[in-house]
Amino acid sequence: MAYTTIDNPELHFQCKTYTGNNSTNAITLDGSENMQPDFVWTKNRGSSGSNYLHDAVRGATYVIASNATDAQTQFSNGLTSFNSDGFTLGDWGGVNSNGNTFVSWNWKGGTTSGITTNGSTTITPSAYSFNATAGIAILQYTGNSTAGAKL
Repeated sequence: MAYTTIDNPELHFQCKTYTGNNSTNAITLDGSENMQPDFVWTKNRGSSGSNYLHDAVRGATYVIASNATDAQTQFSNGLTSFNSDGFTLGDWGGVNSNGNTFVSWNWKGGTTSGITTNGSTTITPSAYSFNATAGIAILQYTGNSTAGAKL
């Protein structure tokens, strides 16, 4: 397996704990490098509630609960934007309940053009963000109802 040398991991990933306030809450990442995340995973540290996943490909206001079988949901008052140094939250308690401590894991995707397929794919991504150095890709696609379809 080939590994990539990353001289400064803060350009690709940062973790952040924050306290919810049930209001607009701009979360600034603490790293020495500004990083606009493309994938944010949040979890209330004091609750057995859901893990919430947001990505820049689908849009900040769309969320998936990784521990549920529900489809994506849109909350206009959840994660509202990805910023150059973090993200902004609305008043939705799932990610910003007053007085609760949350953790967020934040990855940088970044490139939205130049993806190539290997010629054996049967599904083409309609949107994507990837970071080859860090080894992360966020892909959006429409299935084709074919067993064994390849992306």
